[in-house]
Formats: sequence, C-alpha cells, structure tokens
Amino acid sequence: MSLTETVGAACVAALVAVLLIGASRAQSSADPAARMAALETELGQLEAQIGRIEDTKAIKRLQRAYGYYVDKKLSREIGTLFADDPATSAELGGLGVYVGKARIGEFYDRVMGGEMKPGQLHNHIILQGVVHVADDGRTAKGRWRALIELGEYGKSATWAEGPYENEYIKENGIWKFSKVHWYQTFTAPYSPGWHKAPQPMAEPYADFPPDRPPTEVYKSYPSSYQVPYHYKNPVSGRCEPGVCNAQ
Repeated sequence: MSLTETVGAACVAALVAVLLIGASRAQSSADPAARMAALETELGQLEAQIGRIEDTKAIKRLQRAYGYYVDKKLSREIGTLFADDPATSAELGGLGVYVGKARIGEFYDRVMGGEMKPGQLHNHIILQGVVHVADDGRTAKGRWRALIELGEYGKSATWAEGPYENEYIKENGIWKFSKVHWYQTFTAPYSPGWHKAPQPMAEPYADFPPDRPPTEVYKSYPSSYQVPYHYKNPVSGRCEPGVCNAQ
C-alpha cells in the first residue's frame, strides 16, 4: 500500500469512528431521526470510499503480478489473470487482438517464445500506474508503462518500451483483466541503440492469426503516436480530443 493509500484508509477509519460516536449522541438531539439518517448517509459514503481504496490496491497487485509472470515467461499464470468472460481480449503492439482466455494464454506463449531458458533475460518492469475504479465497483481502467529488457547471453540484447491502457472487471469478488492493450513506443537493440537502429512493430502472425485486426494503426519510434488517456486531466479537468478518451 502506498503512503497516500495508508493515510487515506486511516483517515476514513477515524471518520467512521467519529460518526459512530455522533450516532450515539444523536439519540438525545432535537431531531434524532433526521440526525441518524444523515449519519447513515455519511457512513455509506465512507464505506464506498474504503471499497474503492481496497479495489485499487487489488488491481495494482494484479497488474504487478502480471509483470512478474511476464519476467519469467509464465504464460499459463498470465492466462489465469484474465476474466472468464468470452469477450476478454489482449492486444500487444501491432500483433492484433486475441479474444478469450484460452486464446490469450496461447498468444502470450507465442509472443514470449516458450519457457524461460538459461542465459535469457525477459524483464518486464511495470511503472507509473494510474487506476480509476467505476462508481459501481465492478469495473476499472488503468494506465501503466512497461520498460522491457530482452536478451540472451552472448547473443542479443534489446530494449522496448510503451504504455498499457487496460480494463478490469470483478468476477466473483476477484479483480481480473477484461482487456489488455500494450502500445509499442519503441523497440531497438542495445547496440548500436535506439538512436541508430529502431525496429518497426511486428505484424500479426501468419501462422497464428489474431481474432481481430489491430484496433489502432500507428508506427513506433522514430515516429510518434499519442496514446489516448482513459482519464481527464486531474487538475484542469480537460479532455482534449486525441489526447483523452474519458467519458
């Protein structure tokens, strides 16, 4: 839990205690029924706030677990993180969209090239998480950044980077992925580097075609593409076309 989440949860707990004390005193107020109704409303709002905090924590754990499983090419474990809903999808770079839990597991196995072998490096570092849980507590969206290090000892070394715009759903009380979409900002060999030898995005597999074509057509570095944010600017409240797709 972050410091902000810890402080927030502590403040909410303190407020709940104050409300409960107030509720006991309300019995002797001039209008106890009205006072009790107001306190119950406030208590409901605080309980909802606590629920959103706990949901956000669970989603962050889910996303971080995903990163660690990718580190070790654990495609079976990655597949279990997705929802059972048949519309669940995964899209990585320009490879197209794979739909359904079984297909997604196969897709990750193909992308990662099978099991981890001695001498291989497959780091998938998940950073800069921003999560928004829907008011109903059933769905959520999150934006993350992946810094990727791929390589094999004595043979190759590659950098890659790009943001995720993901969606989540709570199934039977457990948060899972309903949509994973990673956008490729760049891929390039360690030597001579991204300033000299950037690599284009891979195209869909001919022998393992996706269920749907890529949802967006763009080029990675040295081209530039603005991946839309799922949220409005948290200070200005703006949602500029082409930059934000928040509802």
